[in-house]
Amino acid sequence: MNPPELNQRINAHAQAMISGDDRGAEAFVTSTGQAAWQAASASAASQRPFKNFDLLACAKIGMQFMAKTRFFGERGASTLLIRWKKIDGAWMIAEAEDITGKRSPWSDIPHYSREGRGVPNA
Repeated sequence: MNPPELNQRINAHAQAMISGDDRGAEAFVTSTGQAAWQAASASAASQRPFKNFDLLACAKIGMQFMAKTRFFGERGASTLLIRWKKIDGAWMIAEAEDITGKRSPWSDIPHYSREGRGVPNA
């Protein structure tokens, strides 16, 4: 079960994305996560404007959570894999990736992509 304050942050961040408040959405991102966030949000922007979102999965990994969040827009949907970590008492985005076109988040790891094409593990 996710901590209630994490769920509140995920929802608040998603609402900023839906309302088109880029500055507000970026306020949830750590300084070290800015480049990854900007790349992920720029990729997802092709589906804007967003109408709503769905939290598809959220898993605790150590002291962090990975949230798979799908944003629905007029042109389709974008799925972001967002890593949340607690910093100074607040849940913040430490990293993000647009995984919309991937079969899985591991699709671009060479070992796994070879397996997907039927190439045996060397």
